[in-house]
Amino acid sequence: MAGVLSAERLEVSIDGLTLSPDPEERPSAEGAPLLPPPPAGSEPEAAPERRQEAGENEAAAEGPAPAAPPAPARVTAADDSLCLEEFWGFGLEELYTLALRFFKDKDGKAFHPTYEEKLKLVALYKQVLWGPCNPDTYPEVGFFDVLGNDRRKEWAALGNLSKEDAMLEFVKLLNRCCYLFSTYVTSHKIEKQEQEKRRKEEEEQRRREKEEKERLQREEEKRIQEESERLKREAEERRRIEEEKLRLEQQKQHYRNSKKQQQLERLCLQHQR
Repeated sequence: MAGVLSAERLEVSIDGLTLSPDPEERPSAEGAPLLPPPPAGSEPEAAPERRQEAGENEAAAEGPAPAAPPAPARVTAADDSLCLEEFWGFGLEELYTLALRFFKDKDGKAFHPTYEEKLKLVALYKQVLWGPCNPDTYPEVGFFDVLGNDRRKEWAALGNLSKEDAMLEFVKLLNRCCYLFSTYVTSHKIEKQEQEKRRKEEEEQRRREKEEKERLQREEEKRIQEESERLKREAEERRRIEEEKLRLEQQKQHYRNSKKQQQLERLCLQHQR
């Protein structure tokens, strides 16, 4: 953004465009339009007949005149929103909110708008808040209420200006009125960037903490599973050992019983003899 204060008006560059009147509409100190001076060494203006004859000769030599270029398309608030976002760092509604806060807090302190500028700012504010001025809806202003009548006229002069266009015009006018507004927005832009940076850092920190927590949880689950499998294997091994002991004990008992049976049979045979 660039601001140039001339003897005629305050020129401000906003969203990439210089907000200044056309050269033919900007009066000089004497009231004449600011037209570019004639080149040095140029001849005095020719008579109308000579100019017409020279023009006809040139037109005949050069052939048909080229078609006029198409008129540029009107830039709307919707088109400006992208430029505002890129240049100011805020969307239209956020930027308007900052402008309105700046106007309410700094009016009469950081800047002193003229009576006409203040009327226009208030009218744009009403246009954003309530829409076009409707005489049937709002009560009549008293005849001696000069300020009220001026405000009503300025508001009515906006016609059917859309809410977005009114917000955009409010921002542009405030930026022309006070160069401190750009500094105010820049400070909020830096603060917003810092908040966004802190938010991203906090999100990254939470993400890392979450990943670390999930990793520890997976490790704990793995450890618990391995411990469960180990205990299961140990229990299976103990059961196998117990079964083996029981089998061996049964074999021994069976062997002892068989031996006793054989001894009894031999004793019976001996007794029979």
